[in-house]
Amino acid sequence: MLVKQAQGTEANPWGTAPCGPLITATYRRGVLRAKVTLSDLTCRSARIDSMEALKPGMLVWITLPGIEARPAIVDWTSGFTAGLRFEAPLHPAVLDAILDGRIGSVH
Repeated sequence: MLVKQAQGTEANPWGTAPCGPLITATYRRGVLRAKVTLSDLTCRSARIDSMEALKPGMLVWITLPGIEARPAIVDWTSGFTAGLRFEAPLHPAVLDAILDGRIGSVH
């Protein structure tokens, strides 16, 4: 089951290479909207490569394939890479569907 594999990656991945599939998501902060590469997806967190240097504590919105935009807090940053913590965790079945590619494209 993919959720069991993904749950083990919730620790802060400072300096480690992204793991799991790379997912194209939509990122929004204020009026800025852009596509981002998302990795290390778990029920509670994700890593993104963004177009701007974010700061810990910032609120951003992430739209994952096939689901509505979700608020997330920036936990850590390293250049243009940021670790996000979702305000409300993803349901494990939704996480599995995203990781398996069973949920549609980005809105």
